[in-house]
Amino acid sequence: MNKREIFSQQLKKYLPEQGLNQVVDLIFEHKVRFKISQARKTKFGDYRYNPQDESEQISVNGNLNPYSFYFTTIHEFAHLIAFKTYGRRIAAHGEEWKHTFSVLLMKGEVLHWFPVDIRPRVKAYMNNPKASTASDHDLYLALRKYDEHRNSSDKPLYLHELNRGQIFVLNQRKFVLGEKRRTRYLCKEYHSGREFLVSGLAEVSITE
Repeated sequence: MNKREIFSQQLKKYLPEQGLNQVVDLIFEHKVRFKISQARKTKFGDYRYNPQDESEQISVNGNLNPYSFYFTTIHEFAHLIAFKTYGRRIAAHGEEWKHTFSVLLMKGEVLHWFPVDIRPRVKAYMNNPKASTASDHDLYLALRKYDEHRNSSDKPLYLHELNRGQIFVLNQRKFVLGEKRRTRYLCKEYHSGREFLVSGLAEVSITE
């Protein structure tokens, strides 16, 4: 078994079958270190460049479902390719990155093999990619439907599903839900009275 076959076997459980070859091709073409990371609350993946030795690394959270894992992987490769193509002074999520991301998704032919319910969301997203899939409410929720726990009792509860004035817990802190401001909600910490803007896609729990 050669190195490419070993890589394919290792990544097989994380990616949809239709996207596996594209990702492996990108890893070998760009000679990037590809790392499967533990779950991170603040991000799904990242791209890092070390100017000292010009090495590059992409990491993706290993707890993502296959479609989210693929989407995040392509997101990070778009960073790598955009910086190589246009130079490192471009904005991280500027027009160059958006164009590169859309091109990679088109090359991956995702609109042909992604689940039917996700395709319209992906097509709309490709017109103007955002810094994070979590910034696109509809796409994020469509992708999360394919998490392993989607039909179980531990299905996540999102902030936007609560009613104004309801008390909830986020990161072991208690809040009261306030008014909506675009994609975020004004929330007051229960004990201190401090106010915070929280994404409607934040996973929360409700108190007894």
